[in-house]
Amino acid sequence: MGIDYFKSSVGRKQVVAVTGILLILFIMGHLAGNLLIYLGPEAFNSYAKKLSGLRPGLYVVEAGLAFMFIVHMWFTATLVFENIRSRPRDYHLRVSSSNRSWATRLMPYTGTALLLFVAWHLLDFTFVDKHGPRSILADGQSYGLYGIVYNSFTDPVHSTLYIIAMVGLGLHLSHGVQSFMQTFGFTGSRYAEVIKNISHWFAILIVCGYCSIPIYVMLHYSYY
Repeated sequence: MGIDYFKSSVGRKQVVAVTGILLILFIMGHLAGNLLIYLGPEAFNSYAKKLSGLRPGLYVVEAGLAFMFIVHMWFTATLVFENIRSRPRDYHLRVSSSNRSWATRLMPYTGTALLLFVAWHLLDFTFVDKHGPRSILADGQSYGLYGIVYNSFTDPVHSTLYIIAMVGLGLHLSHGVQSFMQTFGFTGSRYAEVIKNISHWFAILIVCGYCSIPIYVMLHYSYY
């Protein structure tokens, strides 16, 4: 596999597909950890503490994730710009009558929005004092990361922005899974409908899982 492979359209599409799947696996694992919030502060903070205890090895994993994310974005951007340059002048007239899904049409925008979300998310929950004022709940005690997450999602604006970002993630995933399958040869009519349904339901499950957390916190907060 030489440099020409990464210059070719096929090679770059395969890199985007593989890095995309690896990032999806991270998204699934991250969701599984986040859902521990339903078990209360002890379970959620214990999970966060165990992750922190994996350092310095965790730095290697985080660096790998960052590298995959950057590679995924860069190669996707080169493919998008290459496609734009190769389009005929009447492209927009013809594409308006095509059957492209909204997930496909919004792919560049959801990708950009997710980049901004990742930066916000890291500043919001990762690079923050886990025992500072934001971790203190109504009883005056610090609940660590659990308290930070809980306090953040009691703010309707914060929760709404988070939910919007997760809907964008869902659209990105729906198209991404289909693109991965197509890139590696599952393009026949016998696969098309099955792949489409799987990608849609997978995206819906991921979005519902992530969105359930701010909704749960807001409902729990309003109840008490």
